Amino acid sequence: MSELKQKGKTKVDATAPSVDQEKFPLVIFTVGTAASGKSSWAISMQAKHPALRIIILERDMIRVALQEAETGQPFSWGEWNPAWESKVQWLWEQRVHDAVKQCDVLIMADTHLDAVELQKKATWLRELGVTDFTLKYFQALPLTDTCRVG
Repeated sequence: MSELKQKGKTKVDATAPSVDQEKFPLVIFTVGTAASGKSSWAISMQAKHPALRIIILERDMIRVALQEAETGQPFSWGEWNPAWESKVQWLWEQRVHDAVKQCDVLIMADTHLDAVELQKKATWLRELGVTDFTLKYFQALPLTDTCRVG
């Protein structure tokens, strides 16, 4: 509980959160294949709920920034160096650490198709103090819907 100083007296404010009652965000894991709408949905949630501090974390955006910083060229999967994945993981973890202290909602906008890996992430987030999780599922789109025809 926080203390308020008033005319030389200390008063306890029961409504203020204590350090051990730190507020952590709701974490939303998106689950879906590539091009299923995960990132678009996450961005739409920011627009739809401007009063909430929503942070979106995507490994692909980290990859884009890393490759552009390393090569000075626009991102291309053909030019991606798999040796950079450990740095992507490190950067992702740093961003998660920062994000859980700064937002109301943290959207992890990646595929999360591997249930074991998803469980590892949830366990790690619990160790950071996060307790509220949910999943947002996205249906796979038929190839014909993801390609431009004509």
